[in-house]
Amino acid sequence: MREWVSQWVNSRIRPLANFGIDWPIHALPHCLIAIGALGFAAPAAAQTTESRPLVLPFAVHVDAAAPQPSSGAPYWLGEASAILLSDELERLGTGTFSRSDRIAAFERLQLPLSATLTHATMIRVGEILGAAAIIVGDVQLGQTVTVRARIIRLDAGQQLAEVTAQASVEDLFSAFDRLGQALAVELGRPASALPPGLAHPPLDAFENYVKGLVAATPAAQERFLAAALKSFPAYDRARLALWSVQSVEGAPDKALATARAVAATSPLSRAARFCAALSLVELKRYDEAFALLSALDQEHAAPVVSNALGVVQLRRGGTPTKGPPVYFFTRAADLDPDNVDYLFNLGYGYALANDQEGALYWLRQAVRLDPANGDTHLILSAVLTAANRTVEAQREFDLATLLGISHTSAEGAPGDRVPRGLERLRTDLDARPTDRFDIAANSASQRDQEDQAAFHLERGRRLFQDANDRDAIDELRHAIYLSPYQDEPHLLLGRLYLRGGRAPLAVDEFKLAIWCRETFDARLALGTALLETGQREAARVQAERALVLKPDSAEAKDLLKRIGGPGC
Repeated sequence: MREWVSQWVNSRIRPLANFGIDWPIHALPHCLIAIGALGFAAPAAAQTTESRPLVLPFAVHVDAAAPQPSSGAPYWLGEASAILLSDELERLGTGTFSRSDRIAAFERLQLPLSATLTHATMIRVGEILGAAAIIVGDVQLGQTVTVRARIIRLDAGQQLAEVTAQASVEDLFSAFDRLGQALAVELGRPASALPPGLAHPPLDAFENYVKGLVAATPAAQERFLAAALKSFPAYDRARLALWSVQSVEGAPDKALATARAVAATSPLSRAARFCAALSLVELKRYDEAFALLSALDQEHAAPVVSNALGVVQLRRGGTPTKGPPVYFFTRAADLDPDNVDYLFNLGYGYALANDQEGALYWLRQAVRLDPANGDTHLILSAVLTAANRTVEAQREFDLATLLGISHTSAEGAPGDRVPRGLERLRTDLDARPTDRFDIAANSASQRDQEDQAAFHLERGRRLFQDANDRDAIDELRHAIYLSPYQDEPHLLLGRLYLRGGRAPLAVDEFKLAIWCRETFDARLALGTALLETGQREAARVQAERALVLKPDSAEAKDLLKRIGGPGC
């Protein structure tokens, strides 16, 4: 038996036998996590409760007589403040949210990265990320550099005392080192446990590096990052930032050369090799990419690496000796069970393998975390069409087109072929499982959607009772759009259609209500609607099922009498 099969059986099937659990095969990874059979479950849970601050860019004030580095200081020094302080806190053992997390939160709120924000907006960014606190401050650049920072605890609604550090302009780094140490103490780190500082790059190289991060165009980004590397060739952090720009610009050959320029002895060697593997994937050199990713996986298992291995297998065609794509996607989902991209890829992999049960299970897990992603609903539609569940498939397709999809060839009706090229390849090697932005952001977004759905549903109920059918239908459609898997809006909408003489539409809604959650009311309503459309035998099946759910129901017995025929 091949190695991957042995690993699969040992890690997934045998533990279930030991616990005597009978679960659907496609749900096994989550079942194992639930019973603690996998060793990484506890650390992941610990990480989610870790209190981490979010460091936001500082406001910059430049005196007229300020010496260098003051050229364009407001343009780059605010971002530099967040980077330097986050780096120092991380070095001192106080984890912070990454710059990519912060940028994603800004994008979610549609905030410009260069804007000076109010405290209320900064607090909202922190809440989106699920941060325990935010750190805000300002830099006064004159003959010396004065840096002030404040911690705002979001959980307690408390602002701690201001912390200040000062240094010469040429000694900018030391000011942030001292500031970080003082803030670490404020955050609960014992002063006696603070380690000595580490060496920084030359100031001009760092300035060009930050300017490369915040520049408005890729050409400017590449120019600044190249300047940073020219003045300090060992600046591998700038080199990986350059790789990112080249990758986004669609130059994987240049990006590959940049990543491979990082020395094997560099602290960023692992990250550089992962970047090189991603470039190889883009160049369709799949064998080389798989070998490099496998080596990284053997050194240290990481969900993003397992996911990348699955993408490689999906694009080149999984082989029995290496493992099918879903094997690697399952490993990624095991290691990071709340990452919507890994859940989507797992469902997508099952869909491409024509495993409808597995695809439906995992795609719905992805919908649970990110209900507004059109691609997920599009794949669900194709899978449901292949399973001859046409009503559900059409609704998923309609929802996908409303939400927006990346598959441009989709037309006005769902097809039974799963579109290619929708797999998700993540690049954040150092992101922490179950503790990155998209979980908190999607959770916050989902809460907002659920609140809005509840609002529209309640209005729909009142309008239904008031016989204001037209407005009630609009409200219930809003509720369904925001929360497509809740049964009550479908049930009420079906009753409205039935009351308005549109029995065929009512049948569809009642079927969807049962699909969301089987209830006596939905079965009885479907039977009534089917009878009105002349489908007596189908109506009888629903009435009999309603009686199973509520054996003493006079309404179900009356429906059977109206249907007539055998047994009545």
